[in-house]
Amino acid sequence: MSKELFNVQPGDTLTLGVTKVVRGVQFAVYLPNKKKCMLKLYRIGRKLPAAVIPLKDEYKKGSVYFVTVTGIKGDDTCNIAKVLTEEYEYMYEADGEEFADPYAQIIHGRDRWGKRRNPDSVRAGISLEEFDWKQDVLPRRDFSEVIMYQLHVRGFTKHSSSKVKDKGTYLGIIEKIPYLKELGINALMLLPCYEFDELSSDVGSYNAPSENDSDEDVKYRINYWGYGTKNTYYLSPKSSYASDVRHSDVEFKEFVRQMHLAGIEVLMDIYFRPGTNLYLMTDCLRHWVINYHIDGFRVNQEVMPAISLVSDPIISGVKLLTSYWDENMLRDTGALNDNVLAEYNEGFMNDARRFLKSDEGMVQTFSERFKRNAPDYSIINFITHVNGFTMMDLVSYDIKHNESNGENNNDGTEFNYSWNCGIEGKTRKRAVMRSRMNQIRNAFTMLLCSQGTPMLLAGDEFGNTQLGNNNAYCHDDNITWLNWKHTKSEQDIFEFVKRMIAFRKQHCVLHGKEPLSMFDTKGIGIPDMSVHGTQAWRADFSNYSRMLGILLGGRYGITEDDDIYIAFNMFWEQKVFELPNPTVGKKWYPAIDTHSGEFFTVPPKKKRKRKIKSEKQLFREYLVEPRSIVVFVGR
Repeated sequence: MSKELFNVQPGDTLTLGVTKVVRGVQFAVYLPNKKKCMLKLYRIGRKLPAAVIPLKDEYKKGSVYFVTVTGIKGDDTCNIAKVLTEEYEYMYEADGEEFADPYAQIIHGRDRWGKRRNPDSVRAGISLEEFDWKQDVLPRRDFSEVIMYQLHVRGFTKHSSSKVKDKGTYLGIIEKIPYLKELGINALMLLPCYEFDELSSDVGSYNAPSENDSDEDVKYRINYWGYGTKNTYYLSPKSSYASDVRHSDVEFKEFVRQMHLAGIEVLMDIYFRPGTNLYLMTDCLRHWVINYHIDGFRVNQEVMPAISLVSDPIISGVKLLTSYWDENMLRDTGALNDNVLAEYNEGFMNDARRFLKSDEGMVQTFSERFKRNAPDYSIINFITHVNGFTMMDLVSYDIKHNESNGENNNDGTEFNYSWNCGIEGKTRKRAVMRSRMNQIRNAFTMLLCSQGTPMLLAGDEFGNTQLGNNNAYCHDDNITWLNWKHTKSEQDIFEFVKRMIAFRKQHCVLHGKEPLSMFDTKGIGIPDMSVHGTQAWRADFSNYSRMLGILLGGRYGITEDDDIYIAFNMFWEQKVFELPNPTVGKKWYPAIDTHSGEFFTVPPKKKRKRKIKSEKQLFREYLVEPRSIVVFVGR
């Protein structure tokens, strides 16, 4: 083994990692306060390095070593980039410790999910292949038009019922594009799919596999979600999520390209561990935007400062989701751009759940959540997400059931704001099942009629359950894999959600770009939004009230729309709602009733030649069933 195998000279090009340059291939690594450093090039799969290149002071600028490999000695015709990509992997050694490059764009040795015979076999691969994007263009859809869908790459199609060829992979999601389009999804939020270590020892206790283990399954606690693990390589797609593990980078790019062709944006959930270098985090996000055409990120801003996100010339041009935004900071930095910034937190979820389960004192709180849409950024609304109950479990369990996690049910939040509708867990009692179906329809109606950007948790649209587990981070099994075998009731949920999404898209007044003022700014007789009780124009915010009416003025939409009136009866008895008078020339038509799950036919928008025969045909009041929602269209 010798450095003489390659022609080597100093380099000088940012960024860090491995980069194709005019003179060959450059390796750049940040090594502060290290004395004896070297670059080690291995033939793929070999134990001993083919070349060891000492990192001398002549290669150093600041605390970064830049080394350019220009060719192989004795072979003046070789394509060094191609040779290194196809035949070599690399590691660094500093003061006797060997480690993989934090900027590695592909990782070898984690090819098989949940199994690694020798942790020392993890090495950095070299990815210099050019990818034909075929004039790929980012959809750049406004937040007001987005229907977001949070999914786990592996769990989405791993179950045998998914009927895809490449289960649990990026290609598996591509096979589900027709399904996503039928449902109405136009943006994906991917749980961590960079190269995290699902066997990381900081995820509880487990028995890690050793070199002497057989190929039989080894029992341990796994980090299925991928948040917060050690030995994470943020610039590399997770190889075990690829059908072709040696070319996970190419497969991930093809996945993104196919999503864009279908008009679906791709956002990534990236969790940086505390202490992660700021320069690495910035380069990571730039890398995914430039090299993978990613449309946006959810980032934990307690580690990655928000000012770094909005100040970067590359990152600031894609969608950015954090738990909150400091409006003063945004104004001071001139980063006010509501088309790329959004707030992602559990505020809407908690308040909507409490209103859904008929808690006291929630009418005014929910009405505020319903209309919330900040002037300087958008709001991501959800009732379920990865950390907590699924929608079906939200209406089937009063308490969490995390016993299978191995932590004596001590993990996971105690505050679920759920209601089991009378019986804990699975049941065949028809009355309970009807109540649960009704509550699920209520939840989706609340979510998809609210302002802001709705986000669905994958599988909720067909009643996926985790059997009451609200912290399934360590399950890689049927608890977290979506089961695509739909029962009749599950198919009914899907059809309702699909039609509810279509209804939202048809009515721009349900997803405005600007915050609602609750004033009649156009002088048309009604404000953009008004709040009512069982009596028109008289909101009831008393502690015992569970009834709410919301009127949205259609002429305040981006384009002129129908008026929409929504009657929420979260009380356990029938309530008569007095409807506000429709605007001149219109009448109220019931469009959706969650109690029956019915979507009513509303006459098309055109002038009616015949006159209304009787005042009895006009809805002045409407009987809303217990714990139900009725949506009216004014046309």
